[in-house]
Amino acid sequence: DMAYKAFPETIRKETKVSLDAALERTCQNADRIITISQFSKSEIIKYMGVNEEKIQVISLGVDTKYYHSDHTQSEIENVKEKYGLAQDYFFYQGTIEPRKNLKRLIQAYGKMQGKGENIPELVLAGKKGWLYDEIFEEVNKLHLNNVVKFLGYIDLEDISKLMQGAVAFVYPSLYEGFGLPPLEAMASGAPVITSNVASLPEVVGDVGILIDPEDIEELSDAMEQMMDNEELREKLKKAGQKRAAKFTWKKSAEILMDVYRSALGENCN
Repeated sequence: DMAYKAFPETIRKETKVSLDAALERTCQNADRIITISQFSKSEIIKYMGVNEEKIQVISLGVDTKYYHSDHTQSEIENVKEKYGLAQDYFFYQGTIEPRKNLKRLIQAYGKMQGKGENIPELVLAGKKGWLYDEIFEEVNKLHLNNVVKFLGYIDLEDISKLMQGAVAFVYPSLYEGFGLPPLEAMASGAPVITSNVASLPEVVGDVGILIDPEDIEELSDAMEQMMDNEELREKLKKAGQKRAAKFTWKKSAEILMDVYRSALGENCN
C-alpha cells in the first residue's frame, strides 16, 4: 500500500522513515511482488521503480461467512437496537482518519440537514486512526451531535447486518490500495456511494454511485439521491451482490498458487 507515499501527512514521521528505508530494498530483492489491484501495481511502479512484469495482481475476496445478505429483518432490527440507531441511516465502516475523507463526509451530510424531515442518521463505525480529532470537531462545529453517531469498534458479526440495514454505505476515501469495505457492503446487499479515485472504481465498477471525493456538493447530492430513490437503491443492491460474488478467496488462492509455481520454476532453472 503506497498510501504513505501519496499522503505522507497522514502517518507519523518515524513510520515514513522506516518504510522508506525498508521498502525499496525489499521491492528490488523480491522475485515476485503480489499486490491487490491494478491501481496498487501502478503505484508500486511509480514510487518504487519496479519492472511491471515482476508484479502480480491478486484481488481480495469477500468472506461470505460474515458478509452476505441473508440476515433476517429481525436480526437487522436487533442490531439497530443494540447500537441505538434510528430506523434509517447512512453507514460508514473503516478507520476514523483523514485519508478516509470523513470531514468532507460530515460536511456533505450537514448540507442535507434542513432540506426536509426524516433525514437518515449518519453512523460511522471503526477504530480511531491518526489525526482523528478534527473529524470529531467538525461534528461539533456543525452542531450535528444528535444525528451523527460514532460507534467505535463493533462486533464482526454485526457489521454486515448494519450494512444490509443502511439506506446506503458511504465510503468517500481519498486513497485505497483496494477498498474492501465497499465490496463487503455490496455482498451484504447495501447500495454503495464511493470515490471515483484510486482503486475504488476498479472494485465497485458501475454498480455504485462514484463521486469526486473532494466535491462536497456532489457527495451530498448522491446521499440525497439514495435517500429519495428506492428504485435506484434496489437496482444497485442487486447489481452489487452480483459483482461482489465474483471476488472469491478461492479464485485468489488459485492465482497465488500459480505465482508460487512460476517463481519456483524460474529459480530452479
